[in-house]
Amino acid sequence: LDTTSLTENNAHRVIFILGGPGAGKGTQSERIVDTYKCVHLSVGELLRSGAENENYPHADMVKECLVQGKIVPVELSLGLLRTAMDEKAAEEGSYGSRIFLVDGFPRNYDNVQGWMEHMPTYTSVLGALVYNCPMEILEQRILSRAETSGRSDDNLTSARRRFDTFRKETEPVVRALEMAQAMQSTENEGNG
Repeated sequence: LDTTSLTENNAHRVIFILGGPGAGKGTQSERIVDTYKCVHLSVGELLRSGAENENYPHADMVKECLVQGKIVPVELSLGLLRTAMDEKAAEEGSYGSRIFLVDGFPRNYDNVQGWMEHMPTYTSVLGALVYNCPMEILEQRILSRAETSGRSDDNLTSARRRFDTFRKETEPVVRALEMAQAMQSTENEGNG
């Protein structure tokens, strides 16, 4: 991913927050926000809000993807994310450049490709935090969360589809990001 200079074009600074459904990405992000001057943006929350917004032209498509446990087209995710980043940056004004914790993105290689095509001059990726958790625990957490969340995708059928999607599409992206980080660390060690 292009890690453009932090000062170039007033780029939004981003840390990706990744992990399986129910891994605690949102909970841990909120804990980080409580301590540091960061902004937590859950791509899933942005998509759920879009799906419920009658004025959002892609609401039905997003809603169907969420219920089916499928990944929403990258253009829609990035459009909602970019709008949310701009709105938060405008709110924060006097505090300078914030770090955005982007929870739940990228979810597959199409997301990575979309990010590289549409976001490099707009953002600066600082890295990724990855939360690993066994699938059995994730399933228990989602079923427990379903009792109070009201989310259409917090049910056993959707959860299992989401786990399958995570295993097949997101885990390989996480491994690629880890390898890229390891390569960067190795290269930096030789330049010291």
